[in-house]
Parts: sequence; structure tokens; C-alpha cells
Amino acid sequence: MLKSMTSSKRVRFKSTPAKDNFIKDLRRRAEDYFESNNISKHANAEMYFKTVFAVIMWLFSYGLIMSDMFSHSTLQLFGVYLLLGFVNIFIAFNIMHDATHDAYSRHKWVNDIMSYSMDFIGGNQYLFRRMHGAHHGYVNIHGIDVTMETHGQFRFSPDEPWLPKHKWQHFYTFGLYTLAHLHWVTVKDFKWFFGESNIGNQKNIQHPMKEYVSLFITKGVYYGLTLILPMIYLSTSWWIVFLAWIFMHLLPGLTFALMFQVTHVYDGTTYPLPDEKGNIENNYALHVLETTADFSRKSKLGTWLMGGINIHVIHHIFPKVCHVHYPALTEILRETCEDHGVLYQENETFMQALKKHYVILKHLSHPDAEVPRVGKSAALV
Repeated sequence: MLKSMTSSKRVRFKSTPAKDNFIKDLRRRAEDYFESNNISKHANAEMYFKTVFAVIMWLFSYGLIMSDMFSHSTLQLFGVYLLLGFVNIFIAFNIMHDATHDAYSRHKWVNDIMSYSMDFIGGNQYLFRRMHGAHHGYVNIHGIDVTMETHGQFRFSPDEPWLPKHKWQHFYTFGLYTLAHLHWVTVKDFKWFFGESNIGNQKNIQHPMKEYVSLFITKGVYYGLTLILPMIYLSTSWWIVFLAWIFMHLLPGLTFALMFQVTHVYDGTTYPLPDEKGNIENNYALHVLETTADFSRKSKLGTWLMGGINIHVIHHIFPKVCHVHYPALTEILRETCEDHGVLYQENETFMQALKKHYVILKHLSHPDAEVPRVGKSAALV
């Protein structure tokens, strides 16, 4: 389970002046947007409201659990635990994600504090920063993009060795997605701390001792608050609390996994391969546009609840910009793509994105599956 599965190869993007013109123009237009409207790239009043809302909802849902009002009914106890699970995912999407990208505030100390919301919901902010940064830098590049590494459970890339069980992956994947959050809080962080020395282009990593200490302390706090204390103080049996705790992670875990996966692993994405020297013949922005698709961009409620995860292309290009600005910036991105003859990919609904995710899972279930390695940007020389 802790066997290393990442590549020791270092990867870099090798662009051309014609390709660089696109990102230069996009950056100029984005800067003009912020300057002309006299607004910050970081959090605004809406973001502060979401933060307060998240804290209140966490206290409310946890209070419902610890009130013992629902312990007489297993179904009701499962329900309030499930509410807490979805609040945790809301925190991950809306606060933690921005903070770990240093997008919440221009002040590093604010971002650092907000980043610990990841530890509060069972993860590890230090490791998430490193792993998520590796994903951001090398989307869909096998052996470098850590989100593609699944120890053979799934075949998200044609470069993942095919196993006989993969022929059924378009059926079992969604069931295993429900374990994503539970796996994260119990196994994943330990695996990447103790079983991997490479994360993306970061090789032979030596984690600071304080991060090991922080890992065990914050995991203890999470288990203590959400599992041990309820086992001690609630009037129901300990095993019912344990089952409710497991259940808390399942549907939110499915939600968490799908929101991210449909933006990169879908019918129509590309899987670039570096050459022998580790070069990818593209610039980063165009690479993102060929490996990432938005969904439900026009759904204001969906975008608000998901923290802009559904507006994913602009997030990868400008990760240090707070997600409240994604809708406006995406309009600028679409216009820039149109002016430069670059393809912008999106699905109008989540169901369209989910269908394309299913299609690529089914396609990659075949050992001889072929996929595009480059997109239309190859014509920009």
C-alpha cells in the first residue's frame, strides 16, 4: 500500500513565442479587469460571508451530534453526521482550497491560518499544498500528476499499466469514489508522508520533523472531535457512532471526487507525454486548456456551493486568484481563446460532464485504448 508509484523524471514546458502570445494577452486582460474595477484578486465581502457561514454551519451540525437529541434514532444520527460531512466538503471547496493556493488573502499568515481548515476536516494542509501543487503543474502527465496515481485501482491514463480488473472500472469506479474522503483521512496522508519520496517535480523529499508532529496531532484532533468524543458522550452504542462516522465520509467523498475528476478525466481531454529530456512541447496555459474542462459554469448556486471548482480552467491558469472572481475571468478567457483560435472546453451541465467521465473510463478499460496526446495548440508554432 505504501509502495512508491511516482516517476523520478523531471518535466518542463517548452513553449514558442506564438504560444506565449496567448498567455501574455490573457494576463494583460485579466490585469486590466482588476485595475479598471479597482478590486483585489483576493477575498471580498462574499468570501468573508462564506467563511462565517462555514464556521456557523460546522458548529451547528457538530452541536446537533453532541446534543444527544438524535442518538435515539440511528437514521437521524446518520443524518446529522452526513450534514457535518457535507459541511466539511464545503469548507474544503470554499476556504481550504483558496488558502492553500495563497488566494484567500494577500497576507501569508492569513492564508496559513485558513489552510489549517484542511487539517480540521481530517486532511493535512502541508501535504495538500505539495501534492495539489504537483497536480496543478503537470495535469494528466502520468507519473508526475499525483491525482493520476491510484495504485492500479483505476486506469485514468493510457500510460497506467492495464490490469484485468480495469475492464470493469466504468462500473466500480463510482462506488470506490465514495471512499475518497475516508481514504484521505485514514490512509492517504500517511501513504504520501511515509511511502513516497517524489511529488511531481519535487524529488527525494525530506519532510520537516514539525510536519510529522503536526500530522499526528491534527489527525488526533479530528478523530477525537468527530469520533472519540461522540463515542464517549452519546447515549447510543459506540459501534453505531462508528458506523455513523464512516457514513459521514461516503456521500461527501463521492461529491468531492466527482467534482474534481470530471474536470480532467473526460472524453476529449489529452494526455501529453514528455520527451526523453522531460520536455512538453507546449506552454502551461495551453496545456491546461487541453486537459481541463469547466462544467455548470452558469449555475450561480452550484458555483457558490462548489467554491468555483466547476470553473476549473481559469483556476489552473490563475491559481492565486480567489474563486469569487472566476466567473468574470472566465468570460475574459473565452474571449481571448476566441481571438487566438484556441479551444475552450466546457460542459453546460454536470450530467454532461459526468457522461464524458464515464465514456473515458470505459474507453480506458481496454488495454489497447488510444487517446489524443496533443490538442489544437500544436498548430501554434
